[in-house]
Amino acid sequence: MKMDYESIAKKILQRVGGKENVISLVHCMTRLRFTLKDESIVDDEAVKKTKGVMGIMKKAGQYQIIIGNDVANVYAELNKLGNFSNEVPKKAPQNKEKQNVFSMLMDTISGIMAPVIPAIIGAAMIKVLLTLLPMIGVLSTKGDTYNLLSVMGDGAFFFMPVLIAISASKKFGTNMYYAASIALIMLHPNFISFMNSANDAKETVKFLKFIPVTYASYAYSVIPIILAVWSLKYVERLVDKITPVVTKNFLKPMLVVLIEAPIALIILGPLGAICGNVLSTVVYTIHDKLGFIAIGLVAGVYPFVVMAGMHHAFTPIKLGMIASTGFENFICIGELCSNMAQGAASLAVAVKSKNKDFKQIAGSSVFSALFAGITEPALYGVTLRLKRPMLGACIGAAAGGLFGGFFQMKCFGIATPAIVTIVQYVEKGKPQSLLFAALTILLTIVVAFIATMIIGFEDVVDENDDELDMLETESKEEVKVMENAIDIASPAEGKAISLSEVADATFAQEILGKGAAIVPEKGVIYAPFDGKVDVMFETGHAVGLVGENGVELLVHIGIDTVNLEGKYFSPKKAAGDVVKKGDVLIEFDIEKIKEAGYDVTTPVIVSNTDQYAIVEKTATGEVTKESNLIKVQ
Repeated sequence: MKMDYESIAKKILQRVGGKENVISLVHCMTRLRFTLKDESIVDDEAVKKTKGVMGIMKKAGQYQIIIGNDVANVYAELNKLGNFSNEVPKKAPQNKEKQNVFSMLMDTISGIMAPVIPAIIGAAMIKVLLTLLPMIGVLSTKGDTYNLLSVMGDGAFFFMPVLIAISASKKFGTNMYYAASIALIMLHPNFISFMNSANDAKETVKFLKFIPVTYASYAYSVIPIILAVWSLKYVERLVDKITPVVTKNFLKPMLVVLIEAPIALIILGPLGAICGNVLSTVVYTIHDKLGFIAIGLVAGVYPFVVMAGMHHAFTPIKLGMIASTGFENFICIGELCSNMAQGAASLAVAVKSKNKDFKQIAGSSVFSALFAGITEPALYGVTLRLKRPMLGACIGAAAGGLFGGFFQMKCFGIATPAIVTIVQYVEKGKPQSLLFAALTILLTIVVAFIATMIIGFEDVVDENDDELDMLETESKEEVKVMENAIDIASPAEGKAISLSEVADATFAQEILGKGAAIVPEKGVIYAPFDGKVDVMFETGHAVGLVGENGVELLVHIGIDTVNLEGKYFSPKKAAGDVVKKGDVLIEFDIEKIKEAGYDVTTPVIVSNTDQYAIVEKTATGEVTKESNLIKVQ
């Protein structure tokens, strides 16, 4: 499909407030990065609807417009229109919206919790089975199988600090293994034992005979280890500076642990435990004061919590409640009703809309929300987009929350709230709890559906750009499954992960295409196949390749590393160079990039995904340059 880059540029410039609103403009491999005088005057919806635009992001003081492979062409046309500065200001303009401390804290917790959720869900569903199977007579609570399953279900929760430490180390840019070591120290059986013994005897454990170590339990906890890993970042930098080069391999690790462990156990661990308790107390005091009404309120406003990206920040609170009481009866119930309401509102839109394409979008969103508990497609693609269905969803969620709260629903797991995970709301010895859960879901869906149908919405109309038509209408070729699959090798050595685990929505949501990601352990990017270098970005942080088989591949080293302006990157090839599989394309300094505060996770994207029926990640765990990472067919 051929693009009219000039027209795209004109439309984008108009919708970001004109050239007078642009302070500077740069681009990376996929995005236009505007620094604007006033983001409030930008028509976000109009920008998103612009043909050729895949999405927008507001991050680090930049207004980012996702274009994809054609970004350089659009950038060139924009510069013809405005001749913009390509220097990013060191400070954001004074009228920029600043993030307060609370928002920063919530964003940090959310970003750390998100990658850990799959492990928690897996363990939670095993715990749910331990409730359900004995109830229906399939499993005895006195057998070895039950005990082993109990260990499986409790492992991820008890050792939660270790999982959090690994995730936090990526967020804060510090050594993963140091972070995990500190968590393991906090969970060491001997430490737990003598701290419990001292607490029972009403004695105080003292470090170096005079520094008191405050009693706290770190199993199941989240905030203490987050604080510890945050401080580890600075301890690691300090030790790195003071240790001679010849001693770093043994002296640095010892000093890091010797300094950080006491800080974690004496100061930050107890402080984090207190903060967690205070946060939980505040939340559940609201519940205690308002009763079931509080659940209805939470359910009604929960979509806006998701929009703010703060929903994962509630996970530590839920975990703490389940750890102490065995169940959670506030946030989880509101979250369930919110998810069901988003699906029901989308169903109403799918039924009522006259736009064939939009009906399909709404219909697919129904399934993901109701059965998988994934509401982002419904939220961003349907209810929020049309606005009035959001009100219908909120009404339905509030009604369901009030009903579930009134009948004292409880959640015994932390799996994503959905129809298929209804078993986590079944209370041991109370089979009627399943009925209440089912009725809560049903009531939520019915009320949200009816409310949306009554309120109505302004149907989506395909945008026709008469004055600035930016794309020539061309028929899209039918994608057929290739007879022989194409294997794409890993361009880096490290750990292969799914794109959904990448801490950047553009990659995680596969806006640019499908693929995989690598957490590199070696600072080298290799050619994953025979072909040529299509684009070598001047900063060296990304490279675009075209294989002899026609596969177009984007390798993007790290997240937002374009801001390093080439520092710590050393390209070994140039655009147009013919390469063979295994050739070195780029070398980069992993540790220096981390120290600069950047995540080195490297997305590997098949840019022309739409040309293939199948694009899937094939590798798990550790990979080398010989490992097959992605299959296209």
